[in-house]
Amino acid sequence: MTVALAALSVPEYRRFWITGLISNIGTAMQMIALDWFVLTLTGSGTAVGWTAGLQFAPVLLFGLWGGVVSDRYDRRRILLIAQSLYTVQAAVLAVAALSGNAPLGLLLALAFAQGCVFTVENPARLSFVPELVGRDLIPNAAGLNILSLTAARLIGPAVAGVLIALIGSGWVFAINAGSYLIVIGGLLSIHPAPRAEPLPRTPWAGAGRAGLRYVAGRPRLIAVFAIFGLVSTFGVTFNTTLTLFAGREFHTGSAGLGFMSTALSAGMVAGTLVAARRSRPTLRLVMLGALAFAAAEALASAAPTYGLFLALLVPAGWTFMTLNTAVSGLVQMDVSEAMRGRVMAVYTVIAMGGNPIGSPAIGWVSDHAGVRWGMALGSAVSAVATAVVSLWFVRRQRGSVHDHGGVGAGVEPVVIMHGSRGVAG
Repeated sequence: MTVALAALSVPEYRRFWITGLISNIGTAMQMIALDWFVLTLTGSGTAVGWTAGLQFAPVLLFGLWGGVVSDRYDRRRILLIAQSLYTVQAAVLAVAALSGNAPLGLLLALAFAQGCVFTVENPARLSFVPELVGRDLIPNAAGLNILSLTAARLIGPAVAGVLIALIGSGWVFAINAGSYLIVIGGLLSIHPAPRAEPLPRTPWAGAGRAGLRYVAGRPRLIAVFAIFGLVSTFGVTFNTTLTLFAGREFHTGSAGLGFMSTALSAGMVAGTLVAARRSRPTLRLVMLGALAFAAAEALASAAPTYGLFLALLVPAGWTFMTLNTAVSGLVQMDVSEAMRGRVMAVYTVIAMGGNPIGSPAIGWVSDHAGVRWGMALGSAVSAVATAVVSLWFVRRQRGSVHDHGGVGAGVEPVVIMHGSRGVAG
């Protein structure tokens, strides 16, 4: 098996990945269908932004506790419960849409409910992967996890765009409910090897803060999370901006929205496949990936035609996946097993928790100044944030080297690859 797909040689992980891909396709279809359903129901870009934002509001509010649950209980069992709850949420959404009784308040509540489940499920899923593949394959598996998501975004939106026009959003929601049942079946067939030394049960008191302290004591993680968090909050608001480009700027309808998401995801898949071949990510790659993404997004925001806009979404997806896979692999390699769930919860909060802020903000700017300005603002914030954080980290490292008379005492310059500090095993 090629280097880029090495982790798939592990049978347990292969089943986990394949069933997850099927479910991710269903979820990507639902996201497009829900955004389009809200836009046709309300005609409001702000409402679309709130729908997208509320899916991740629980991450911002309760995200750290999701990591505590992941470290405290069996992760496979957590995932089984979470997939069951996802099934219920999608089924209720389908019934509401198909019955014609789907007020905006109910849609927002269901989006929030999905986010509550995601808050616990995502840290558990990320932390479960090392139990299946082992430490050496963690960077490759992290890249393949993201590949599953991006491949789903490549396939799901295009299929959803066609199905929305043919059978309506309600049936798309129903299809997604069925996809979760496939994941449940896959999880029931997976039995990870027991740990050689069971970890002590994480106490509730102060456990969430312990994850923050762990990150706060590692300047490299602070820099990575700051860059990725600000880019994710204000730059990665495609659920809002692409919907508005399709509905207001280019007037392409739901099918055009699907093709936009597919173009973006095509770049993401290509970028992920390239990134998965790297054995170890670096902080420099995180910085360069963020700046390249900001530049690609700025170009896309100024594209005068639909065809050129589609073409420019490809490098935007590529560069974002360069950033995303570098962050995911770097964080997974730099965390001890005892803290993995809580640190991945911090990662989830950083990656998703800003969406309730960024999506409504970009939606508001798009309503008042136009969607081009909304996307351009996200690009500008991403670029400035990356430059400021990078400058802070470089100056801090230079100061630490000077204080210690050279590189040592745990201080690593930005060009050094990931070290072993905090990594179990």
